[in-house]
Amino acid sequence: MLLKIASYVHLHRAWTPTGVGHHLIRMVRGLHERPDVELTVVAPRNQLDSACRIPAEHPLAGIPAHGVPLDRRWLEIMWQRLNLPKADRWCDGADWVYAPAEAYVAVRRPRLAVTVHDMHAFETGLPWSNTPEHQAFRRRWARMFRPIIEHADCLLTVSQFTQRRLIELLGVKPDRIAVVGNGVDAAYFAPPLDEAPEQDQEEPYVLVVGGLTRRKGGDLVLKVAELLLREMPRVRVVVAGNGEATLNRQAAALQNVTRLGFVETPQLVQLLRGAVAMMFLSRYEGFGIPVVEAMAAGAPVIASRWSALPEVMGDAGLLLDAENACRVAAAIKMLSTDAAARRELRARGRKHAESYRWNDCVERLVSALRER
Repeated sequence: MLLKIASYVHLHRAWTPTGVGHHLIRMVRGLHERPDVELTVVAPRNQLDSACRIPAEHPLAGIPAHGVPLDRRWLEIMWQRLNLPKADRWCDGADWVYAPAEAYVAVRRPRLAVTVHDMHAFETGLPWSNTPEHQAFRRRWARMFRPIIEHADCLLTVSQFTQRRLIELLGVKPDRIAVVGNGVDAAYFAPPLDEAPEQDQEEPYVLVVGGLTRRKGGDLVLKVAELLLREMPRVRVVVAGNGEATLNRQAAALQNVTRLGFVETPQLVQLLRGAVAMMFLSRYEGFGIPVVEAMAAGAPVIASRWSALPEVMGDAGLLLDAENACRVAAAIKMLSTDAAARRELRARGRKHAESYRWNDCVERLVSALRER
């Protein structure tokens, strides 16, 4: 039976996508490509072109769209506070309205499914949980989540960790939640592992993905970099992604740290293939897509053992106490000098990453919607 889905999409998140943006692109396009699904994108009209279509250069171009004649922020405030306007008029008789990122959509007839990527806003035990900035952030998310928790027919999560925190922090009943997961783009899997280049030991480097932010453990990365500068000065720390100004200034003072800013996927894949390891010391992740992307590309992974990372990485990489810079530096030293250990972790990671395919995520989403 044909499943009619209207997807409320934050189109701006797909232009230079982070993990949530990648999820949005792959899940929405995956639904569009299924013969048993009729998909329409619903988006604020000012994010569409003059013909009310998704812009030609956008990753979701070609998918039918309806424009809502309101700015995104005002639209979502009205949905949250007034439960109006009802989105039915833009949904072409859909069975479900699906939001691939956290957003409440006011509906009358269709059922509503909302993806929750992480519960970071509601955590109280993080180093920054009691700062005024985070408390303000928590209040904003509480306003957004209240109608989602009250009215959504299905809550989708990207990991069992996030599912568990939804239950523990907000009291959501388990039978309202479905875990759909995340995947890895095909670009990270090619060429086959046996064709990937061995690390050039003349210029060894460790790659950090996601920039230098406190949440991503940027301060911990810099502590490791300081140790490496003293003990293994040949090993560079290369950072892909933008970061916080304070941490970027500290990084600029370390001669073994190179910041690249935003890196397109083809260059990122090459950087991963040539790295001694991908170092991911994040303090909080609802999933951690860079970990499985690194494994798919053939990079050994050193990651923190916090939040969803142990679930996502399993035994396919090195899970360490990220607060212990000496342990992390020792792991980097081992991988930079032990080619056999690198090859073993590359093979183990590649095999593990094979289980993270976007088609499987889309299949789990469709199954969840059909079962309710």
